[in-house]
Amino acid sequence: MLKRSIYLWVVLFVVVGSVMAQSEEGKHLGVNLEAAFVSQYMWYGYDILDGDPAFQPSVTFDLFQTGFSLTVWSSFALKSGSEDLDEIDYAVAYEKSFFEDEIYAMDVSVDYIYYDYPNISSDTDVQEVGGSISFPNLIPIGPSSLVPSYAIAYDWPVHSEGPNEGCFHIFGLGYDLPIPTLIPEQEEQFLSLTSDLTYNDGAYDADPGWSHSTVGISTAFEWKGFTLTPSVNYQWSFEDTVNDEDEFWAGISLGYGF
Repeated sequence: MLKRSIYLWVVLFVVVGSVMAQSEEGKHLGVNLEAAFVSQYMWYGYDILDGDPAFQPSVTFDLFQTGFSLTVWSSFALKSGSEDLDEIDYAVAYEKSFFEDEIYAMDVSVDYIYYDYPNISSDTDVQEVGGSISFPNLIPIGPSSLVPSYAIAYDWPVHSEGPNEGCFHIFGLGYDLPIPTLIPEQEEQFLSLTSDLTYNDGAYDADPGWSHSTVGISTAFEWKGFTLTPSVNYQWSFEDTVNDEDEFWAGISLGYGF
């Protein structure tokens, strides 16, 4: 099953790489390819691979600037023995901004994700619907704005034998601090600072409660369509049924868009 998944990914990357930008009434199909390496695969507070690293490639199609997008995302364990947790996700999303020039500007998104685990029974597959709202202009501070956000995700098993259904409520803050560009061709660069606090109401057999809080820092280096993004993150874990340890992890991703 794993070999088949890797083969499908190779075919997908070759096909997508050969697609020229298409137009529809002057709008173009956007394609973004990304490959990421993470020292730990952290998901809603859970350490999925128990501290082991992962390779996480993805492809996203921006559907002609309509706000709709399609994404195929995957995670492959880089240490033998964890292959059962290899994952391929299929997502459709819609996002839209309102009142963009006002202090009460809002960025809103909704999405659906199917989590597929190709190396084990489909009884473990999970679906998710979610949404988020953020306010990019609400709290101006210095050269940028402190951005509050709220996201909700509801997960439920595809089959009755799967894990418990439940919701995640995520309250976040973000701030993009302008810094001097390190690549001459890059117009602007930011140090992106993020933090969030998550409430798990019982999903995946967790005890309901505030499960964890995270902070992160990242920046992006852009050059001729490529984007290299290193990041470091730290998690304070509050609920032992989600994670009984605090976690530190790092990642680096390389993306190419056209």
